[in-house]
Amino acid sequence: MPRLHGSKRDSRYLALTSILMLAGALAHAETIRHEGLSALQELRIAEGDRGEQHLLITDHAGALVLDTDKALPRIENAYSPHSYDGYMADLLAERQGKSTVIDLQGERHTLLSPVNKAGDYLLLTTREEGNGAYNFNLKFRYDSSAKSFDLTQILLNENDTQCDQSLLSSYAIDSKALGITSITDLDGALAFGALRALRLAHQTSSAVTAEKLMPETVASNFDAALKAYKAGNEQELKTLVGYFLAGDEDGACAPGNYVVEKYYFPQRVGWSNDLGFLFEQAGHYPEAVELLKHITRKHPDRVVAYLNLADAYWALDEREQAGEAYNQYYEKMLAAQKQSRIPPRVLERK
Repeated sequence: MPRLHGSKRDSRYLALTSILMLAGALAHAETIRHEGLSALQELRIAEGDRGEQHLLITDHAGALVLDTDKALPRIENAYSPHSYDGYMADLLAERQGKSTVIDLQGERHTLLSPVNKAGDYLLLTTREEGNGAYNFNLKFRYDSSAKSFDLTQILLNENDTQCDQSLLSSYAIDSKALGITSITDLDGALAFGALRALRLAHQTSSAVTAEKLMPETVASNFDAALKAYKAGNEQELKTLVGYFLAGDEDGACAPGNYVVEKYYFPQRVGWSNDLGFLFEQAGHYPEAVELLKHITRKHPDRVVAYLNLADAYWALDEREQAGEAYNQYYEKMLAAQKQSRIPPRVLERK
């Protein structure tokens, strides 16, 4: 039996009542109040005399703690004279070790982020006309003693453009990458261009490091599926693993469109291997092959992944690929002097 290391699909809902759309669509100032905030009370966007947008935030005492006209610029694009790129603004009450992100569909997701501190946050979310692939979240934590909003996280969110438009991944980029420390240092227009450069660097350069954060629902569903596997509950395992599959009203998505980007975590390779194993055990062999094949390419020293991959290929009746993977597993186990631990099926199939 392969060695293990050891979400429900993210719930989707539109948060239109908790998001301020670009003020180009606002005829007057709008106010949003939020539950759960400990120090802050409300966020407003107001029009200035020169047409600029003022971002205003007050605390529970009614005192104005932020008034800036540089954070929410209207950035012209090539689509329409009345179409602008820019940011949406929101207030969040965050828990310790959890980070809320808002994706391109306006949906909220809770990510596991050990460095994230509890408190009140200002969240700026980029919006760009014609871009259905990615957006950024800038998170500023409110320091009530200093009356400041300090930049603590830059999150790059990538969406599935091939399938159901769901969130694929969220990467935490070094908060120093923009060269600012607080909202008062932010020039939204300059930052918008810098964020585009950061996204391009992330996608094209292997030297750029960013931590991929795991959605809370994915982590909890994996734990439940692993528990069902260990208990020998096959039906429960199939049900729980089914929640990892992407799809829409037109049917299931091809594994190549989302599995690696969504479930391969470079900093948690053992977790990804185990999910690939659970895919195979639940009968989702193409998903298992897609994920495990990527792991063996990126981490050739991950010996158990070759066995899991070989079993998935075998179940698909792809005997040539299975035999190759079994043989790679066999050779690596011999090199590690662990031949006594090689399952009999490997000798029969390689």
